[in-house]
Formats: sequence, C-alpha cells, structure tokens
Amino acid sequence: MDFITCPWCGQRNPADALECRACGGPLPVPGSDPGPEPPPPPRQLPKGYKTRVLWKNAPINAIGLVFFTIGAVFACLFPVIGLASGLVPLLCIGGGLGGLFVVLGGGMLYSGIRTGLGKIRPYEIGRAALGEITEIYRDTSVDVNGRNPWAVRYQFEAEGQVYEGRATTWKYAPKLHQSGDRVHVLYLPDDPEQNALYPPLG
Repeated sequence: MDFITCPWCGQRNPADALECRACGGPLPVPGSDPGPEPPPPPRQLPKGYKTRVLWKNAPINAIGLVFFTIGAVFACLFPVIGLASGLVPLLCIGGGLGGLFVVLGGGMLYSGIRTGLGKIRPYEIGRAALGEITEIYRDTSVDVNGRNPWAVRYQFEAEGQVYEGRATTWKYAPKLHQSGDRVHVLYLPDDPEQNALYPPLG
C-alpha cells in the first residue's frame, strides 16, 4: 500500500487520503489537479505546524536558545560570584562571556523566528492564486550527509503581475509534481514575493 507523508505534521497517510488523519490538514494531490481551493483567510493552521516550522525544522532557533540561556546564566551568575568573592577577573570574564553568548543567541533566535514567521504568514493570511510548476531539480547548493533537497519553482499571477516562488523538500518531488502541473499558491497582497505552495511540500 502506498503512503503519503503529511507536510503539516509528518504523519503517514494512505496515498489517496485528502486530509491527514492526525492533524486534519489538507494533503498534496499528486498530478496536475491542484486539489481543493484553500479556505479564505484568516486560516487556522493544522495543529503543531507552527512549532514544526519554528523549532523542529529550524535548528538555528534551538541553537540560539541554548546560547541565549547559557549566556544569561553566565551574565547573571558570574558577576554575583565575582562581587561576593572579590574576584574581579571572574566578574569581568564571566559577565563579558555571558553577554557575548546572549547577543549571539539572541541574534540567532531573532533571525530564525523572523524567517519562520515569514514562512507561516502566507498560510495564515495569504490570498490564494492558481500557479504552475515551472521546474523541479536537485538543489546541489545544499548538501547534508551527501544528500541534496529537491527544489520546486512555480509561477503565479498576483495584482496584475507574474511572480515566481520556490519551495524545497527532502521528499522525492517528481513523485508528487511535474513541470506544468497546476498548484495553489498563497501570497501576501502587500508583498507577493512572500508566497508559498498550498498545501506545503513538507
């Protein structure tokens, strides 16, 4: 029996399923049929998708949180110990090192969460348009343990102009889509450059 993995939560579902049996999210429809139209905004995203985007699929956020936490502990604890013991070097080194970790971790968190929210916004409040797959290829600029993700380029019309979008997935994209397939796209009306395929590729 063939299965399809839910792009919202990662649950395996029968290949002919239209909704995920775990989170209820709409599943991608293989082939040229774009599937059911997206519901009007604002949309309630499937359970756990925000967490998946912001944390599970974004290691930079987890690393940033670890750096920030360690830095905060250093910045608070070592100055207290230094003042209590009279060890000025401990006060300076510990406080400085802690402050550096806080800045680095905070920067990583800010950048990662901002990127994640940018991916989520089109799904929550984006306007729907019908688009077309223009290219599917291996993205050799990304290499993880000898593996390269698939990149899917698509075009759609919004506000009287043609825009291009790009989505990536570690799944075998040609099994789901081919060039010329019609797909649903969600975009922000005030900035159509921020767009996403609906449902996501996963």
